[in-house]
Amino acid sequence: MSSYKLQIKDIAKSHNQTIAVCDALIKQYQSEPETKLIIDFSDCDFIYPDYAILLLCTIKYLEHLGHKVSGTIKLGANKAIITYLAKMNFFENLNVELPISIPKFNHYNAVQIQKYTSDNQIEVLNSILKVLREKSSMYDNVYASLDYCFNEILDNVLNHTDEKVGWVVAQYFENLNSIRLIVCDFGMGIHKSLNQKHDFTEEEAITKCIESGITNGKGQGHGLFATASFIRLNKGWLSLISGKKKLNVSEKKTIVKDIPNWQGTCVYIRINTNVDVDYKEFTSQFYDYKKQVFENLFEN
Repeated sequence: MSSYKLQIKDIAKSHNQTIAVCDALIKQYQSEPETKLIIDFSDCDFIYPDYAILLLCTIKYLEHLGHKVSGTIKLGANKAIITYLAKMNFFENLNVELPISIPKFNHYNAVQIQKYTSDNQIEVLNSILKVLREKSSMYDNVYASLDYCFNEILDNVLNHTDEKVGWVVAQYFENLNSIRLIVCDFGMGIHKSLNQKHDFTEEEAITKCIESGITNGKGQGHGLFATASFIRLNKGWLSLISGKKKLNVSEKKTIVKDIPNWQGTCVYIRINTNVDVDYKEFTSQFYDYKKQVFENLFEN
């Protein structure tokens, strides 16, 4: 039985680096199924939750394939990252018992890593939006846009998976006036999903999925188009990750990059809470979405 060390510092750098580490982990278990995993937190002080959830989703994918992923957690000198990830529900979702005591948290005060399905999608959506609205000071137009696009993203990820399960986490960074949010799964991916109706190459699929009306036949093909439009207006960032392609969308450009393989779909957005937008440019022309959102807030 071999051991395999995964250094958290190696996935704390970028989405691309995290995906490379996750792809290598999958290949390790494919070649040596009895591998004992060592997750090493040495020399790492911080990791964005959207990096951590990619590792979590990869381990869940390995378990889905029938692998028993077990081993040890090696703590570093800095316990702050352990406390932070515990607060984000990283270890609880891995079913890991830590060898140190962790302070109790008010789970209503943080947006934790959550699994969602079509059954609890709206509940997860509302719980995350509630915390983000209370924690951040964002323009009402930005909140209405986030409400609209976030729901579309949650729905879209489930639409592109045959597993009907997704993972989500978000965090507000006050010093940056920004929210980082990611939704991911380990399903069939965008290429295979869209080719249930089309005949796209992998690059065509990930490029065209942000165009209006492009769908696998199960939706209206508006969600990712609206999200890309929101991101451009907000001067934020959108990354779509699926298979061996990554699409980056910003105010100035849209580009496709080659990446190590991701076994499903990831939708990552970074939005600026202090950059206003006109939500009517990408929501329905037939009714005022912002009015509906704030009427619902008042009712709740």
